[in-house]
Amino acid sequence: MNKVSVGKELLVNDDGEHHVPVGEKWRPTLHFTPKQNWVNDPNGLFYKDGIYHLYFQHNPKGNRWGNMSWGHATSLDLLRWTEHEVAIEPEGDSLGYIFSGSCVLGLKNSALPYEDDDTVYAFFTQHCENNIQTQSAAYSFDGGFNWNKFSENPIIENPSLKDFRDPKVFWHPQTSKWIMLLAAGHVIKFYQSCNLSSWDWLSDFGDGYGCHAGEWECPDLIPFELDSGETKWVLLVSLNPGGPNGGSGTQYFVGNFDGQNFSSDHLEERWFDYGPDNYAGVTFANVKHRKILIGWMSNWSYAADVPTQKWCGGMTLPRELNLLRHGSEYRIANNPVRELGRLKSTLRSDTFQGAYTSSIPVYSALDIQLNFLSDKPVDYKVSFCNAENETLDLWMQIDRNKLYLDRRNSGFDLKLWTTPLIEAFVLPGNTSRSLRIILDQGSIEIFIGDGSTSITALLFPSDHFSQLNVSAGMSECQLTISHVQTT
Repeated sequence: MNKVSVGKELLVNDDGEHHVPVGEKWRPTLHFTPKQNWVNDPNGLFYKDGIYHLYFQHNPKGNRWGNMSWGHATSLDLLRWTEHEVAIEPEGDSLGYIFSGSCVLGLKNSALPYEDDDTVYAFFTQHCENNIQTQSAAYSFDGGFNWNKFSENPIIENPSLKDFRDPKVFWHPQTSKWIMLLAAGHVIKFYQSCNLSSWDWLSDFGDGYGCHAGEWECPDLIPFELDSGETKWVLLVSLNPGGPNGGSGTQYFVGNFDGQNFSSDHLEERWFDYGPDNYAGVTFANVKHRKILIGWMSNWSYAADVPTQKWCGGMTLPRELNLLRHGSEYRIANNPVRELGRLKSTLRSDTFQGAYTSSIPVYSALDIQLNFLSDKPVDYKVSFCNAENETLDLWMQIDRNKLYLDRRNSGFDLKLWTTPLIEAFVLPGNTSRSLRIILDQGSIEIFIGDGSTSITALLFPSDHFSQLNVSAGMSECQLTISHVQTT
């Protein structure tokens, strides 16, 4: 197992606290970034033998998109990652680049190809020079560190479609079949197999449902067992453009899957995250009763133009997913994984009424939680500022059920921002319950109430934010600021 160190030389305060890496301004401490070069979609997430595996779209030869391969990193806790050598590469393969896909663990005594006690299978799209996209597979006997491609590749030929990619594979016990989802333009195609090599088309989903302003990509289908004993299925579909605040975005559909067809309970799109910088998110395989997702923290509208050094792109915090009932409907809630709590230490916790101002210590990452102790909903505003007079503002407008995030004066002015003022719809009754903010170098992640509304956004301030201001009318509030340390 050959590892590539991702250790960073850090500046150290007099109090011994680590912060911005030397020469790598905006390098996050809490989010995965590769040591160098381009990264986009997370791929092939799975858990095995106590290890979380994260593969990702990677250009090992440069800081812009190209030479697409699967990079690889592992973690014991979803937050501290070790980067390894490139896992799957296109070199010498006439089928082309290695695009996005998924991994599954083989089922013992199932007569699958290349079967061994520890076989892991990877499925991915290959994209050749004539822009033909086909589906291929690879297998690993050592838990996902070294891979061999199927000799039968491609396992699914292209049915004369321009866009035909991003296989998500999972085992469906009710029909004793493997199921594959593929994004094909503006629909999701479903296939089935009994051996992971031969695949038959089942059905399509998408016509007349959700947003079609951009190409559909990176599907995932997730079962949720409800307290009633019923199972509801959630279909995640990323699309670009067409996101709720411009450029890339991810919508989801709540419905049913019978092993052949997916049916949605609703026609309209519902957004997984209202921020512009959470895209292509998929869940880990083999995590038993938990649903854990990681997304790419960027946007295709400006991904190649961000001002970072050495690397370009990174991942969101891992999110724990739940399906919650709101009235007569179900909504996805996503919140930071519980492992984050093990790395937190409380800096201060105060109860106040109306307004609050506090300095913020130099930080590697902060977890800020604001709880409203009054029953009556109230408009509120949270502002961050730094010594360079840069500001980051967010505020709730109750009468519109909207949360706004304003990054117009937050630092580096990226002219290609999809929108500097971000709007998020908040479900009625969820507006003034609580607010949680994860602030890292170069990003902010916001979770409102039960997590059914979230915002993920990149930031490039000239200096760390050193002051926090909160105003909440005459409402009584509790504010807790915690430091998150990963080193």
